[in-house]
Amino acid sequence: MTQISIIWHKNPDTDCTLSAIIMTDFLKKKWYNTTAYIQWRLNKETQYLLEKYNIQTPEITTKLDPNTEVCLVDHNESSQAPNNLSDLNITWIVDHHKIAFESSTPLNIRIEPLCSTASILYKMYLESWFEISKDIATMMLACIMSDSLLWKSPTTTHEDRHIAQKLQSIAQIDHLEDFAMPMFEAKSDLWDMPVKDLIQYDYKNFEFGNKKIGVGTLETTNPWYSLGRKDEILSWLKELKKEQNLDFIMLSIVDILGESNTTIVLDGHDSDLLSKVFHCEVKDNLADLWSRLSRKKQIAPDLTEYYNSL
Repeated sequence: MTQISIIWHKNPDTDCTLSAIIMTDFLKKKWYNTTAYIQWRLNKETQYLLEKYNIQTPEITTKLDPNTEVCLVDHNESSQAPNNLSDLNITWIVDHHKIAFESSTPLNIRIEPLCSTASILYKMYLESWFEISKDIATMMLACIMSDSLLWKSPTTTHEDRHIAQKLQSIAQIDHLEDFAMPMFEAKSDLWDMPVKDLIQYDYKNFEFGNKKIGVGTLETTNPWYSLGRKDEILSWLKELKKEQNLDFIMLSIVDILGESNTTIVLDGHDSDLLSKVFHCEVKDNLADLWSRLSRKKQIAPDLTEYYNSL
């Protein structure tokens, strides 16, 4: 029986974590021997879900043995993958982000522009005639609620809504808001979190040619808590930029309920770049990015266009 290690991106969120666990179930139904790993500790929303539904927390690893067969879930960029990606044998990718992966050999790859990787997995189960259990349906629904921000995110599609409706019935969940709000409240419980961890709570690195940038997103029902720590955050943004040898770094505080984005950015080059790319004013290291709630759809594409034009 083939052994496949399933791994998701650094700084794991709910969609990548639960989708990887779901993917282990999917591949086991196809007679693979599978193990799911995380690359960093989980955020509080995901912890809440694992504890509430008695789901085992995967082991943390940032490096796998050479030639290990791997399935990448919810990412396909080398900067977000295991540190020794070039030594691994990537045989599966399931994702909903832009394609940034090159392979010299054929592989199983499924990428669709849906709001959640779990939405894609739902379709894969149906296409394989696999039963979706109540537990799997609950995890899929949690992923969709998390990534769609209860339908507020612009990444949400009609197909995601249709899938969620089907999953509600299987999971026996009557009201999506009652299901989702405790998740968002858990995600927003950040009072005891060190600032460096706060910045990297939902953080991704991107590479554009020889340029490296870091983009953090903090989705919360209480944006004022994080904004009140602005000076601490700026100090650590500066430190993280130096530590990771970045050309640019930003942290967006996304107000889930108010559907707004206030971004914290360093002085000088970073402020100038943010202002130029997003056509906004930076004042006291803060920029109003209005209703840009999605890094994938409303932030990363503009940064990609800017860096590709250099």
